[in-house]
Amino acid sequence: MPKKILIIEDRRENIVFIANNILRPLGHEVITARDGEAGLERAQADKPDLIITDLKLPKLGGLEVLEQLNQKGMNIPAIVMTFHGTEETAKQALRLGAKDYLIKPFTIEEMHDALNRAFKAAPPQSDEQDKAKITQLEQELTQVKGVLATRERQLEQMGKQLANSIGKAEVAEIAQRAVVWEEDFARLNGILAQTKESLVKAEGRAHALEEAVTAQKAQMGKYQQEMRRLAHELHNLSEAMRLMAQDMEHQMSRLEVLAPKEEKG
Repeated sequence: MPKKILIIEDRRENIVFIANNILRPLGHEVITARDGEAGLERAQADKPDLIITDLKLPKLGGLEVLEQLNQKGMNIPAIVMTFHGTEETAKQALRLGAKDYLIKPFTIEEMHDALNRAFKAAPPQSDEQDKAKITQLEQELTQVKGVLATRERQLEQMGKQLANSIGKAEVAEIAQRAVVWEEDFARLNGILAQTKESLVKAEGRAHALEEAVTAQKAQMGKYQQEMRRLAHELHNLSEAMRLMAQDMEHQMSRLEVLAPKEEKG
């Protein structure tokens, strides 16, 4: 059955994700607020069937919103979201009527499960039953916390045993190897720096050589052009000398013809 659900979240992308990917596909009506004060006002005015709220909100926190609603007699089911949850925060949220407690980032399936638990019909309970349930949950949380502390001590003890199982000679050898590795690493860094410097110099020389070759090509072009010009002028000079030689031969022939006539006269 479709429900009216209020999302109180200061990040717009989170609202869009929850509304468009989870709630609206299930047919629920969605109303939103971007801070705690606005969320409190929307809850009182629209009386939603469920509140999905972040803990850390501008102006008024999520738990404060639930607390003020409880003080006004509005026990609206809620799903609490947070990035960094603590045991005490979870206890407080349950006391204020929260049906579930999700750690961000959560999956669509996790939110579906939380919605199912929030809307699941439960038989009416007395205040004493509520207190007993909260006490039971607190005891379970305490037991989990104790198990985690025990595991932490066991891991610490295993670490100490592992450290003790390594002999002093082996520790000294490992330390000596570490020093050698650091020296080798420093030496390799030095070689790498020298190689980079040589590469930069080689690139500079190659660039200078390329510029010199380009300049020489340009100069050779000028020399070739000048040689073509001189060859053309030499050709013209040779042609002029050939013509002059022909003219001289012609003049000499005329002189040879004219000379005998002058003697007979």
